[in-house]
Amino acid sequence: MISMMSACGVLCSGCTAFADRKDHVDRQATAPSRRRIDRANEEAQDLSCGGCLAPDDQVFHTCRGCEARKCCRDKGLRSCAECFVKACVLLEKAQARWDRVPELIQVVSRADFAKYVKPYRNLRERLERARRAGRKRRRARGSSRWSLSPAAE
Repeated sequence: MISMMSACGVLCSGCTAFADRKDHVDRQATAPSRRRIDRANEEAQDLSCGGCLAPDDQVFHTCRGCEARKCCRDKGLRSCAECFVKACVLLEKAQARWDRVPELIQVVSRADFAKYVKPYRNLRERLERARRAGRKRRRARGSSRWSLSPAAE
């Protein structure tokens, strides 16, 4: 599977909603765990996501209103790691949404935590690594122009 990162640094390709998009294998098993994690009443058929930059009708409902996602799409960026804005209010708001994720270990089993929560952890660090990798690639090419290369994990 291709590694894909959201605008704010969530590892889309590690999320079961993204991974299940093609084969629909995990939906029935995923639904009860997602209900415990999100405290929402999601049906199995609604647990599919095309990744952060997909059209609204193909994105998991919790991501549709994300302003950082909208900004990246409007600018043609794959993630906020490709943006030059250093202190972005939209990015901080998107990332802050996931700050309580580590606390989910108290609510869900260790197995569910490992399977469903891991892609949402360490998103700030992941985004910063992608930002540094992009700068390094640009320096190696001797280019000052920002490239739209895939975000690194």
